[in-house]
Amino acid sequence: MSAGRILICLHDFSRGGTERIAIGLGAAWADAGREVTILCGNTEGGLREMVDSRVRVVALDPPVRRGFLSRWKLGRGMAQRLAELKPDLIFLPGNFHALLAGGLRHGTDVPIALKISNPPVPDAPFAKAIFRLITRGVTGFAAMNSGLARELAAFLPGRQIITLHDPVYIGAAAAPTRPPGRNILWIGRMEPQKDPALALEIMRDFDGHLTMLGDGALMADVREKATALKDKVTLAGYVPQIEPYLANADALLITSRYEGGPAVAVEARAQGVPVVSTDCSFLLHDLITTPQAGRILSSRDPAVLAAALDAACKAPRAPEQLHALAAPFEPRARARAYLDWFDGLHG
Repeated sequence: MSAGRILICLHDFSRGGTERIAIGLGAAWADAGREVTILCGNTEGGLREMVDSRVRVVALDPPVRRGFLSRWKLGRGMAQRLAELKPDLIFLPGNFHALLAGGLRHGTDVPIALKISNPPVPDAPFAKAIFRLITRGVTGFAAMNSGLARELAAFLPGRQIITLHDPVYIGAAAAPTRPPGRNILWIGRMEPQKDPALALEIMRDFDGHLTMLGDGALMADVREKATALKDKVTLAGYVPQIEPYLANADALLITSRYEGGPAVAVEARAQGVPVVSTDCSFLLHDLITTPQAGRILSSRDPAVLAAALDAACKAPRAPEQLHALAAPFEPRARARAYLDWFDGLHG
């Protein structure tokens, strides 16, 4: 039995990877003939225009905006709309939306599928017990990589857990304009998880230029710190296409504290750009397997990371080898794998 009516739950349309991937998957599922609806707390955030015209968008009224305990309120509000929307399956597209599961379960008995996009719990007392409690209503979990799946299985025995890579939408390579010097690219939300301040610290010990793409809560702080580095840093803010920046990059720098599966690393691989990253994601170990691909560092010492960037910039390029590493993330195949999983849960 197929899950013909799929309901995607989003808090809003913030410019994050979770929201962008969910919107892209929704369009692919509509291509496959499924009826797709996005149920959201509000339509703010910048990505609303990316939603495919075949995907229905339903916003709560009154709207629910992000804030303290907003996800508990969101789950209860969404549960009240389920009888009207009649989904066959509910998709929660990341850890941030896991808190909706309890409220939604009070309004339905259809399967709830939760994607785990980051390590599920911090190393803190009672954290695993709390996660088990808030996800009691979840039917099945999809981990973005095998490492996350193993971590989940260790403290969720008996629960249905599958490994599903996210799709990565890779644009055509742009023509390089190659500014002089060594050009380092950083891409992400300006949030504590991504640690943009570490990228700035690295540039103090690195002879080159850093371009940072993205915005977020830490933008003002990053802008203030960047002034001390003068012309070594460009803050480009949010950009709709990263391919022109990858075309001019000698290396991609990732400074995150934790990640589920950084899509930008796959995009860099597809464009032949080496990656230097903190050891923030299991997925990176599947992507960075040769010196030409880059380096994963357990140290967060800026000098150590600067030395790794230096080595990456000097290493000979092997673009065809790096392109092949991106193949398992092809969007149509990933969307089909999600549908096969949904149909198994629904059946």
